[in-house]
Amino acid sequence: MFDLLLKNAFIIDGSGSPGFAGDIGVKDGLIEALAPRLESSALETIDLRGRAAAPGFLDIHRHADAAVFRPGFGEAELRQGITTIVNGNCGMSLAPLPGARRADILGFLAPVLGSLPEEVRFETFSEYAALLKSRALPLNFAMLAGSGAMRAAAAGYGPGPAPSAAGTEAAGAPDSAALKKIHLYLEDALAAGVLGVSVGLSYLPDLYYSAASLAAALAPLSAAGLPLVCHVRGEGDLLYGSVAEAIETARLLKVPLRISHFKCIGRRNWGTLLEKTIALIERNRAGGMKIDCDFYPWTAGSTQMMCVLPPAFLDGGTALTAKRLRDPKERAACRSLLLKEGGDFENIVLAVGWDRIFVSGVESEKNRVLVGKNIAEIAADKGLDPFDAAFDLLAEENCNVAMVDYIACQEDIDRIAGLPYASIISDSLYSEGGRPHPRTGSNISMVFHELVCRRKILSAGEAVHKLTGLPAEAMGIRRKGFLRAGCDADITVFDPENISPPADYTEPEIFTSGFDYVFIAGRKVIEKDTLSGTAPGRYTGRE
Repeated sequence: MFDLLLKNAFIIDGSGSPGFAGDIGVKDGLIEALAPRLESSALETIDLRGRAAAPGFLDIHRHADAAVFRPGFGEAELRQGITTIVNGNCGMSLAPLPGARRADILGFLAPVLGSLPEEVRFETFSEYAALLKSRALPLNFAMLAGSGAMRAAAAGYGPGPAPSAAGTEAAGAPDSAALKKIHLYLEDALAAGVLGVSVGLSYLPDLYYSAASLAAALAPLSAAGLPLVCHVRGEGDLLYGSVAEAIETARLLKVPLRISHFKCIGRRNWGTLLEKTIALIERNRAGGMKIDCDFYPWTAGSTQMMCVLPPAFLDGGTALTAKRLRDPKERAACRSLLLKEGGDFENIVLAVGWDRIFVSGVESEKNRVLVGKNIAEIAADKGLDPFDAAFDLLAEENCNVAMVDYIACQEDIDRIAGLPYASIISDSLYSEGGRPHPRTGSNISMVFHELVCRRKILSAGEAVHKLTGLPAEAMGIRRKGFLRAGCDADITVFDPENISPPADYTEPEIFTSGFDYVFIAGRKVIEKDTLSGTAPGRYTGRE
């Protein structure tokens, strides 16, 4: 006898195949059988009447590290069929979080992760994992260890000592005492079951590393053989060189490489630079390197607004950056760097423009009226130059400002969508005090409504594969991502034509609708777009 029997489904199994008609039998949280017809009895039988049954979707690039401890977590994910998420991306994991640096680290992470309840206390990654294991989780929750988080915990947000005269291999390296701490933090994270290490080379403090010094800092990863998941240093003018740098780092570590939210920003780079970079990736793949990527299907991204500043203005973290922006001489120097073509950092202001950079989150009540406006609008309203408007806002908010920036073109996104090694992710942020990017609760709507049904960039089978089997295999998540005997009974049931249109940037918090059922470990968590209130998820560590 099955615990659950799903009859007359159109099974899209996560492998990329078009699908087939059949029944699915579930017992003890696992898929026990799939066949054109199963005659066994069951505690519950549901006739799906030809609805698609697919593996529960995996979103392997979210930033819910702190949101998991806040009320209401899980609804945005489950309502769109997501049953497993991977957090700790872009080098910005919540752990480790030593008490002496807690305030600085949480302040820096707030525009991406949001707040952490005061009563939630831990210092090491293993302590953080233990808290997750002790909680009733609405969905499965996995982690990467953030390289930037480990360096910040060990040595703060400064650049570290100057390079030695021996050569450039020491560029960006922390001192020996900090390096030892980073190794201990990483070893602890590996023991706690993280799926890999993420790095954010455009963020503090990872931006100080060279390929060689980053490989030295992450040396324990080599023995584990887990992937390096890389937010590369630049995604516009610097894209090609930044991907080459990530490849070199992974080569030094002898580990697989994943390029996070692969895209090409800035109108002058669209099309040509992306093709050149894809050719670089594919040459290295052909040469035997394990390289893949992920992407989100939106032309706008979202991150900390302090990322528009030159790296030299970020030294020491948010408080020192805000202090510099209050100094007229420092502000003038920053403006000059941002107006200069051909600099050595990714200049988002020149690539995108102030009119395409929108405020999406702030901490103070005073500036909430600015949320949803772009910097050019804010400047015009205040009778200011856009640079001054942006600098004033960052200084007033102690750099705790989130932004949505319109950076990519649809043709490039469609090109990446067609890559056989490109998984679909959302890169969802969980900042508070503003208007989130619509991808947080509507990414799956964008995939099926736009890429599959309306514009037909992907077939339903291809889209499901990029949301399930492909990311599960790339991240080493066993028993998930496929509808096969022996896999976890994480199952979504839907008709692609019934999934609601994606939310937009004016009303980004509208939830996805159109899912008939969502199951985790065979337990019903969604029925007809309604949450059941059960919490069958678990901390999903490496096995």
